[in-house]
Amino acid sequence: MRRSGATPVLTISVASTQQPFKALAVGVVLMVISGFAPALVMALLGWDGGVNVATLIGMAVFLACIGGNGWRTGLNIALPLAVLAGLAQWAAPNPWLAALVLAVAAFLRGYAAKVGMHDALIMSVISLGFLVSSPVPQTSVNSSVPIPIYVFLVSLITASWATFVIYLLRHRLHARHHTGLNPIRVLAFSLVLAFLVGVTTWVVVDLNLGHTGAWIILTIVVVFQPALGDGFRKAAYRATGTVVGFVIAIAVGLVVPNGPLLYLVGTVFLLGAFILLLQGRPYWVFAAALTPAIVLLESADSTVYVVAEERLGATLIGVLCTVLVMLALLPLTKRLTVRSQARSSESPKG
Repeated sequence: MRRSGATPVLTISVASTQQPFKALAVGVVLMVISGFAPALVMALLGWDGGVNVATLIGMAVFLACIGGNGWRTGLNIALPLAVLAGLAQWAAPNPWLAALVLAVAAFLRGYAAKVGMHDALIMSVISLGFLVSSPVPQTSVNSSVPIPIYVFLVSLITASWATFVIYLLRHRLHARHHTGLNPIRVLAFSLVLAFLVGVTTWVVVDLNLGHTGAWIILTIVVVFQPALGDGFRKAAYRATGTVVGFVIAIAVGLVVPNGPLLYLVGTVFLLGAFILLLQGRPYWVFAAALTPAIVLLESADSTVYVVAEERLGATLIGVLCTVLVMLALLPLTKRLTVRSQARSSESPKG
């Protein structure tokens, strides 16, 4: 059983069990090829409008395949995720439509808990959150194709590529076993998650919060869990990791306040964060590495302190909102637990 607060573990078979470094290297290469290759190609070709979309969707499908049932998961989600990405781009100017699209995506991700797949699909909602908060501008696309269709096509190609790579390397990946949750708990979890994400998306789009708003959506999606106890632990991990990452980013910013060098340092932190993810380290450790990575990568045209302050504030807001909702749900959860235990004790034993 995976420990509470840990991130999904990538399990890769190698010739010898005494070669953990080789297994990790294979995982990193697999992540880069399947998750980042389309974005890198688009960047080299000057297709700036598709780079961000390809990065978000590529990582979403890669993590879904690794945390789910391999290439079959990618095959199942590639088209729906691409459709939702196109709809997210189309709905981005309208807070109500954006909230509806994200709420639907959040509900579907939550309902995947019925077969134990909700953790695998976490990045799918996060990627859509970034698309609605910072949609692709028409000026960045050298094409007459409508932007929503463009985003759909880029997403579908990227998702298909990631699925294909995972398929080719399927024999190196161990099958994962998933445990479905109680249907009533799954439905409640899905509805509350959809409500939380929908309302947050409306606020983010209406106030034009950009990436800062997407960070709030990300935090809510990560923290809110089917079991409230796990949610409270995840909230603590998220807050702790972000604060630690904030301190690291500020320390780096004192040495390198801005400029292209921040891209290099940020990339090193990003690679380190995903290595920790592949190793299944505790979530707060992953968050402590991911936070400075994002802050430094976004600070080349600004200052580290400003970006770090925005990300820290967004994370703490997301944690606070989610914790308040979970506290409000505690009485209802206790009642449902008592009723469930009472029914179990009354049911005849075979």
